Amino acid sequence: MDNKHKLMLIFHSNFKILLLLTLLLTVKYNAQDYSFFPETIKVTAEFADKGEFVKALEYNMKALKECQKKKDKVGVANGYINIAFISLLLSKINQSIYYLDKAKVEMEGMNDPLLEARLYSEYAKIDTKLGLLEKSNENFNKAIEFSRQISNEKQKNFLLFYTHIWKRLNFMNQKDSLIVLEKKSLQYIPSGIVYTQIANRFIKSKSHLDSAEYYLNKALTAQDSSILAIKGLAWYGRGNLSYVRKNPEKTLDYYLKSLQYFEKIKFKINKRVLYDSISSIYGVLNNKEKSDLYLRKYKLINDTIENEQKEAINVVVQNIVKQNEKEDRQKQNKLYLIIGSIIILCFLTIYFIRKNYLKKQRQKDSLLFEKSTETDLLKRKVNESFDEIIMLAKNGDPFFLIRFKEVYPEFYAKIIQQHSELTEHDIKFCAYLRLNLINKDIARIENVTLRTVQTKKYRLKKKFNLSSDVDLTKWLAKI
Repeated sequence: MDNKHKLMLIFHSNFKILLLLTLLLTVKYNAQDYSFFPETIKVTAEFADKGEFVKALEYNMKALKECQKKKDKVGVANGYINIAFISLLLSKINQSIYYLDKAKVEMEGMNDPLLEARLYSEYAKIDTKLGLLEKSNENFNKAIEFSRQISNEKQKNFLLFYTHIWKRLNFMNQKDSLIVLEKKSLQYIPSGIVYTQIANRFIKSKSHLDSAEYYLNKALTAQDSSILAIKGLAWYGRGNLSYVRKNPEKTLDYYLKSLQYFEKIKFKINKRVLYDSISSIYGVLNNKEKSDLYLRKYKLINDTIENEQKEAINVVVQNIVKQNEKEDRQKQNKLYLIIGSIIILCFLTIYFIRKNYLKKQRQKDSLLFEKSTETDLLKRKVNESFDEIIMLAKNGDPFFLIRFKEVYPEFYAKIIQQHSELTEHDIKFCAYLRLNLINKDIARIENVTLRTVQTKKYRLKKKFNLSSDVDLTKWLAKI
């Protein structure tokens, strides 16, 4: 596979990331247009649009306490779902499930289609991220069913659009299903997001490029085209189209224009994606100075994002601890009051305490089972991916390095960050060692002698500033 084809795969991958972020952030309307939703949903969406996760969490924690004091069950349920939504943005799937489960318990006995639609939509998004597509589609279908019961037309159309466009991600390899879901999405809201998705489908297949350009133009004139994220997404798509048309200069112009819109949003994850793509296209244009500049910007903003996400995650964890402590204190005070004031109800009190205890144990067992199931699923996926990569390596498949980066993104990111001078071949050789391939296998794959393999190891050690007695394979395994 040549470098240009590899870059095209990277640009398509980055397009998917930008699209997913746009969907996660629900950036479909300008801030004032969120007004048809309850206040907490509106404010949470506005914070999320700007990437202000800590503020979003703190706002919802405060609003949640107020709703609990007022015994506002609808407000409490909305608060839990909002926190679950932000937790998923931070890739904290367990925490997101925790708050969705609390919302589900709070909603027992209610008949609120807006809450139900949001709840099952969030469950479905988690299933999609875990690769549980059948379960995801079941939950999306429930969300669609409840959305149709919403009396507020704007809320209903928004959620139906949002659900269908998310559900589309479960059918990426089924063209007919994609087209059906795209048409349904456009029925509810003729959004620029859908038009960019359609255009990207043509760009990826390198066919009907005039149609791709037509839909990108539609995206830039759609009813929601004033939204910065959609403009940024559309211009990024035009950049990919120009690259397929073998015009890297135009690609760069469009990527830079896309970056202008995402910089106005002040959402760092979008800018991280653009910095990566711009660095790559400068590399194609042999502008090493600019390529290195944007690579440094990418690394800097990546570190900032990781620190901010850790801070936001701490807010969620601290709230869970405080909430559990508060619940424990309330139960103790209630128990002491009952024992101190009404001795005759002692046995009844013990009965309810035991019943409550057993209920919590069942909940804990259920959570442990879910976590165990999730862990087993992830292990199976890792094992399957490992076997696949080994097979690609031993067969000398040109897709080997691309697939390796997908399965071991953290290893790739760290080694590039720490040793930016590494060549593509250096990284490929490190991948062989990371997979614990022996010298004989590497020599066969690369069609070189064992002596050449040993020399390559020695040169890598020098680049990593390692002494001769260090086992390079073990050292790479620890990264």
